[in-house]
Amino acid sequence: MRVSLLSSLWPLVGHVSFSYGQNQAAWATLNDSVAGRLHAARPFALPCYSLYNGSAIVVDEAACSLIRDSYTTNSIHAEVPSGYMNLQGEMCLGEPIDQCTLDNTILPAPKPAKGASCNQGSVPSYYVEVEDVSDIIAALTFAREYRIPLAIKNSGHDYMTRNSQKGSLVLWTHKLQRVDFHEKFVPERCTDDLDVGHAITAGTGVSTGDLHNFAHKHESTFIGGYSPTVAASGGWVLGGGHSVLSPVYGLGADRVVQFKVVTPDGVLRVANQCHHEDLFWALRGGGGGTFGIVLEATHRVEPSMPVAIADIRLPSNVTAETSLEWIELMARESLAWGKQGWGGHAAGLYLTYMNPAPVIANLTDGGVAARSSMSTAAEFAQSIGGTSDIEVLPSFLDVWNKYVLPGALTTAGVTRILATRLIPRKFFEDDAGITKLMGFMLAAQELGFDPRNFYCPADTPFVFDGAAKLDTRNRTKAATSVQPAWYNSLWDVSTSLEIAWNASYAERLQNMTAITRVTILAEELTGTDGGTYPNEANPFTPNWRESWWGDNYNVLLEVKKKYDPEELLKCWKCVGFEGEDISADRFSCQGRLQVDVNRNLAIKI
Repeated sequence: MRVSLLSSLWPLVGHVSFSYGQNQAAWATLNDSVAGRLHAARPFALPCYSLYNGSAIVVDEAACSLIRDSYTTNSIHAEVPSGYMNLQGEMCLGEPIDQCTLDNTILPAPKPAKGASCNQGSVPSYYVEVEDVSDIIAALTFAREYRIPLAIKNSGHDYMTRNSQKGSLVLWTHKLQRVDFHEKFVPERCTDDLDVGHAITAGTGVSTGDLHNFAHKHESTFIGGYSPTVAASGGWVLGGGHSVLSPVYGLGADRVVQFKVVTPDGVLRVANQCHHEDLFWALRGGGGGTFGIVLEATHRVEPSMPVAIADIRLPSNVTAETSLEWIELMARESLAWGKQGWGGHAAGLYLTYMNPAPVIANLTDGGVAARSSMSTAAEFAQSIGGTSDIEVLPSFLDVWNKYVLPGALTTAGVTRILATRLIPRKFFEDDAGITKLMGFMLAAQELGFDPRNFYCPADTPFVFDGAAKLDTRNRTKAATSVQPAWYNSLWDVSTSLEIAWNASYAERLQNMTAITRVTILAEELTGTDGGTYPNEANPFTPNWRESWWGDNYNVLLEVKKKYDPEELLKCWKCVGFEGEDISADRFSCQGRLQVDVNRNLAIKI
């Protein structure tokens, strides 16, 4: 009921300026070819405004009330084609007046000021609600003929502004919801001896939360992301896809065994280890919105199993100095934890770790092994008035429902910018490495980043099967195209900031400059032994190709040219993005900031 109320607000109307040679008749023809599923994309908060792009409209009080009450609710944003979890996907970062947002600091969100205009921002002009292959082919043909910018959007979780572009036509894949369980799965065109065992084939729009429940019904465990509304077969797995269970079972990119994808040349392809192997490799970490439009992916699953959980929290009123002590303690313990199979999230005020390894996740010992493993962290927290909950539950779904889901339902409606860095295991092996790591934390603090806001996914494929790893000594090709540092690192340190919904351009530039300084500091800390997760990176990273993909980038670029020779798919700092694209109209909302950040830091493009 709530979703249908919002969806009814986006009819097809002719508000796009025809700057690419197309006309209303051409758009009508496209609409006919996709069975009427071409619609005008309007900003999420539009029903609350009386002006749209400067023209008077009627406020929709019922829809506005729902939006204001649910402005931070992930599921509402995920079900709407112009709903973005992170507001940088819908606002124009480089032009503060060009946006349509609400005050996200309180709920219900206040109504817009009288006379305020809802402007289009980075929200695409049109979207196609994709239901089958023919919809994608029609949109690709139209974009090729009229040179319309294309984007791909799913549930709206992207931090990098890749799933929206000003003036673009977006392919909304969220309605691809088919899901199937396989007792035995042999990838197409492969021989029977390449049976991968139990697997789930999930349409691109199927959410992680739904997959956890579906897998549990089939006595299986899906290795997925940390938010229930992340679409597991979309940008998550295409960028690499880390999970709290990755230390034992690998990244999403390690576990996916087949894609069905429409490449930009308009061909439906099956990509796996036996067919279109180069495309399969590129899709396993080369990033979303780049090599094609994925219809579905097939993922290996594990049997249902007990999982240990450690949820340890400091009091919220601790000092920054105490937080730094806590971070150092976690750093000193993390090598042992990683070898034991623990993975999860380390933070300035807590840790939430999970472990499926049988020696720790033992239902018969009453949680003794798990508590012993985490005793140093638990004792520190309890000594200063904190709490420690350590137990073993019968399945990952039990852990998910009790410890993950409650805190993952209302994280939308903010402008959150991340800067992450994979920290090699050598930093955790001796005092010298720990000292360097803590020196970075102190340097970040001097730049204004509070250690109490520190956040670090500790879910690299640390003890995962070495056959999937890159042999850096022999420079053999990896099974995946992710940054090779994933397989040699222990932490994925994340520095983040939130930009106020009504921040001025000067304030935005100040924030982006600060987080880019920290990005550069982190690169200097690890050198080329480290890397960055492209799904959770600073969009203004100067050295992005090497940082995000390392030596894999040039090969990825060749695959890109092979399957997209006309560059129909291009997104901000994706494979194939070039320096001159910074000044392109489609990237104007990022380009201005990039130029000014570079100027502030004396960086040459």
